[in-house]
Amino acid sequence: MAHQLDFIAKKHIHAAIAKIEEDGVPNSHLWNEYWLQSAGKPYPFKYLVQLASEFAGEKLHPDDFKSNDSSRNFISSLGFTIRFIVQDVPYDHPGFWVGASYFGKYGDQVNMLDDFVREKYWATDHDLTTGEGLVIYKKLQKVKVNDRIGIRYLARKQNTVDIVKVGTVKSIDNISTGQLSVVWDYNPFLYSGPKPSGQGAGDWWKTLIKVTRPEDIELLFGYAKTQARASRLTWNSNGWVMPSGPDGKSADDSAHERRYGYGHEEWLFDTGKLIDGYHYGFLEPVRKYQAAYIGKKYDIWLYSINDTTKLRYWIGEIAGLEVIDTNIANEITDHYRAQGWLGEMENQIIASGANIKGFSEYQGIDLFNIRFKPENLKLNDPYYELPEDHPVYRAQRYTLMFVREEYLIVTPDQDDDFPFIPPEENEDTEVDRRRKRTYVSPPRPIEIVYLHEEICKALAKKLRKKYGRKNVKREHWAGYGMYRIDIVVKDGDEKIFYEIKSYTNLLTSIREAVGQLMEYALWPDRKKAKKMIVVTQTEVTTKAATYFKNLRDNYNLEVYYQSFNLQTNTLSEEI
Repeated sequence: MAHQLDFIAKKHIHAAIAKIEEDGVPNSHLWNEYWLQSAGKPYPFKYLVQLASEFAGEKLHPDDFKSNDSSRNFISSLGFTIRFIVQDVPYDHPGFWVGASYFGKYGDQVNMLDDFVREKYWATDHDLTTGEGLVIYKKLQKVKVNDRIGIRYLARKQNTVDIVKVGTVKSIDNISTGQLSVVWDYNPFLYSGPKPSGQGAGDWWKTLIKVTRPEDIELLFGYAKTQARASRLTWNSNGWVMPSGPDGKSADDSAHERRYGYGHEEWLFDTGKLIDGYHYGFLEPVRKYQAAYIGKKYDIWLYSINDTTKLRYWIGEIAGLEVIDTNIANEITDHYRAQGWLGEMENQIIASGANIKGFSEYQGIDLFNIRFKPENLKLNDPYYELPEDHPVYRAQRYTLMFVREEYLIVTPDQDDDFPFIPPEENEDTEVDRRRKRTYVSPPRPIEIVYLHEEICKALAKKLRKKYGRKNVKREHWAGYGMYRIDIVVKDGDEKIFYEIKSYTNLLTSIREAVGQLMEYALWPDRKKAKKMIVVTQTEVTTKAATYFKNLRDNYNLEVYYQSFNLQTNTLSEEI
């Protein structure tokens, strides 16, 4: 028999969520007992389904549709988690608990999971007046209505944990008997993997524990108190545009980068290969707990470790990074293969001196697990060497860590007066001390060659429509040596020089391009161009616009800036 809601599909639910994000929830629907969870946020179940029905073309009227077990089971079968929330009780800052699934002593235990689920409760059979039972009772007294609780299995030999059920505490009226009333989630995310360990993880062999570390709460319950994360990148001296070889990689024999000499993050900033405005990449800390992060967005603070020097560098940040699922990852892999980009990546691995063995066997989710828009990428130039008391020196593992205040680096603001700073007495001694360390060049920005070439071709085509085909020349000889100007335009008796740069950092692109343009136009004693134009893929910033005006107003240099958007094939106005 067909279900009442079988005309609603996953896409209709997503459309309804987007509508709620845009318009909010009407006051008449602000409270529901059941809420659909998406990307860590709750949405009122009944109102959401009614809204989804409109997108499906068969609008449900409130009197014709009830939020019951049948409807919740159907919508959850589309891949959504639905949870219960008790009315008129705070729920936005819950506590998180994990309880054992057995009664009885070790070696003579009874699995109570089915009874817990069927009768909607969790309990312990300990004597609550003494010993371990009294400890449990004191914990139960701290449980609040709307707290979250999971039931776990432990594998002692493997040191792993399985969360087999998750729910909301509905009542604490019976804690004197060791019992919590629980309403279990529909289609919850259920964690299975290594048991949380280390300082603050708690004793997982206890019957009831409170989970307190933010990273464990997110891992086990999919609940994030903050969306700011710190992620380590495999070492790369080519600006994470292409593999740079084994130098500086981890010395851990179990690490992929140690065994093969490269990591899948080494193309993270190769933003020349956009698909619908997104760059797709890979982060190892995400891969470790992929299922817990799917569909979520994070602001990522990036750092890397050179294993030769042991120095740590703050690389930059990505705002609004999204974690993708296996289906999307497979689609992106197919697209990369069809475009010949996977073959290009393989050639780059070989050229770097790394071992390509096994690369072609990796599946989509092991090559691509995140995406972001290039305009949300902000890289330091140069990369910032972190002091030895920075927290990342204590974080050796590849984990998606919560960003705390002590992680953040406050860089000094620009000083308009630019005062002279006298040298310190120990300046020479400090330099000598630093030079005694094993010297390895810090990671450096590198240009995205593919993007440079595509912009050059598209820009030349656009300029030819304006100036005529015969008046626009790509790779024009500079008039000396073997140097080439990206594009030269003949405008009447005058010429315009264009220099294209495709670094991921705008300031780096400007620095490189302005120097080249001045040389091409003025070396050694001539004025060859009436105008010099820097072109990159990045929209101009306020500071960049001010800089170009400063060059013209104070130094009489006819230098301008334009950005080119390959996705829309548009060239900005001259700045």
